[in-house]
Order: sequence, then structure tokens, then C-alpha cells
Amino acid sequence: MHRAGQAMALALVASAILLLREAVRLPVAWTPTGPGAGFFPTVLAIGLAFNAILILLKSLQAAPGGDRPFLPPGAWKPLVAAFLPMVAVVALIDYLGLYLGGALYLAGYTLFVGRHRPVTIVLVSVLIPLGLFLIFERWFLLLLPKGVILEYLLYRR
Repeated sequence: MHRAGQAMALALVASAILLLREAVRLPVAWTPTGPGAGFFPTVLAIGLAFNAILILLKSLQAAPGGDRPFLPPGAWKPLVAAFLPMVAVVALIDYLGLYLGGALYLAGYTLFVGRHRPVTIVLVSVLIPLGLFLIFERWFLLLLPKGVILEYLLYRR
């Protein structure tokens, strides 16, 4: 199992280096309007590299895993339960958009995987996309894909 941890840590380090290389192509310093466009990606890439190195060091210090498999039997079921609906939402992003697709994914996940109460399901699947809408669309003024359905509901005349 420690080999899988080492491989993943090395992949994360490589990803962090690639992200950092691309992030520093943008202005990182403070500009008249605030931090440069590359500031946050640079900070995130440095944080990713730092944590990946910690994971690598920890996996190098760990005792060999012996015959233990990377995934124990039956552990793939929750992964599939989270992954396949995510693929479906991404495939339907043009129709559902980010907010409606995210709400449906959260509702399905909290219902079928988390087995939460209906009140929790409604609160999570409504408040998180609404919060993301307010942060990105109103605060950052960054338009994210709304999809055909929301575009029709919001902008029909």
C-alpha cells in the first residue's frame, strides 16, 4: 500500500510543479486592483507541493504494507456511488449548468449515500449552490455556466 501512496504523492508533486509553472506566468504581485491574477494559483500550488511532499515523506517512513491491497474488498462501491453521478453531471453540464447540476448531485449524494433526513438534504442541496452563486456571480462577478434550464427560467421574456 505504501507504493500507491508514494506514486500518488509523486503525481501530486508533479502536478504542483506544473501548476506553479503556469501560475507564475501571470502577475503574482499586488496590482492597483488587488492581488495579481497569478497570486491565488501560486499560493495553491505551493500548498499542494508542501502537502504532497509531506505525504511522500510519510509514505517513505511507513512500514511496507505486505499483502494488503490498496482498496479493501467492497471499498469500490462508495467510490462508484460518488463518481458515476459526478460523471453524469459533468456530461449534462450544458443542460443543467453548475448550480442545478451541483444541487442535484448534492441531493442525490446526501439521500442515497449519506442517508440524511429530508430537511438536511434540502438545506444542503439548496444553500451550497446558492452560496456558490452569490460568491462567484455577485461577489467575484464571475459568470459560471447556468445551463439551458436555468438560462430559460432566469431570462425568458
